[in-house]
Amino acid sequence: MKFTVIHPATYMVYYLILILFAFFFNDPYYLASFLICIILLITFQGINSEFKNIIKFYIPMAFLIIILNPLVSHIGVTKIYIIGSYFITLEALVYGILMSLSLLIILLLFASYNNTVSYQEMLYILSKRFPNISIIIIMALRFIPLLNYRLSEVNKVFRLNHESSAKNNETKINKIKDTAQMLAVVVSWSLEESMLAAKSMKGRGYGITERTNYLSFKFRKIDYYFISIIIISAVVCITGLLQGHGRINIYPQLQFSFSENIFNIFYFSFLILLLPLVYLEFKEKLIWH
Repeated sequence: MKFTVIHPATYMVYYLILILFAFFFNDPYYLASFLICIILLITFQGINSEFKNIIKFYIPMAFLIIILNPLVSHIGVTKIYIIGSYFITLEALVYGILMSLSLLIILLLFASYNNTVSYQEMLYILSKRFPNISIIIIMALRFIPLLNYRLSEVNKVFRLNHESSAKNNETKINKIKDTAQMLAVVVSWSLEESMLAAKSMKGRGYGITERTNYLSFKFRKIDYYFISIIIISAVVCITGLLQGHGRINIYPQLQFSFSENIFNIFYFSFLILLLPLVYLEFKEKLIWH
């Protein structure tokens, strides 16, 4: 239970702005501040297991991005010779690193969003005007964790059934066959349940009339304060972005210096945009403990 209740629409607007800014900003100082704040937010939200799963998925993906981008793209003027006349460019390497950081931030934002806004709250916001779109979005957000859960359940059953035979015939071909069979079971299970869910929704008249909700939210003073902070800080950040603050030029030549002074109104507005939810989660921790 949370003591500070904020309207889910406020959360949705806030996370949407953060995800868009993760695409737009590529300055290392901004990305590092962004990443630190999101890690603090996830720590206060208590979703360390999701963070570990994201890191396991992210590390090989980041290595692929960082390695493949310089090998495939030779755009840039700063050449780094590796073997003989073969070279990579510093610009392509930096672009791959910054792109992988943005990917990590976006993944962590989605994990935090799933913990903050429930499926019922999303239906409350979207289902009245966009019933079909809302159910598609919710099913898409729910799809990957649901498949992970079902795959773990099927894996437990396979381990119990094949425990004796696995000790005797532990070959790579058998492992591949077992994995393929598990995936087939999970996919057929998901398809069957989706058909049942669709029939149940059709039988209950989903989308025919205006949908009612057992949840009820009203905008309060804290929502207006939150939205005001978001809008003002976002407008200042966008103004700075248009003037070149928060984004660096990578191609054709890298233009960045670590000695550059970034402490200006645009950077502080960016921090103000990141900190409200961190503050609220930290406040909840203090109240509970």
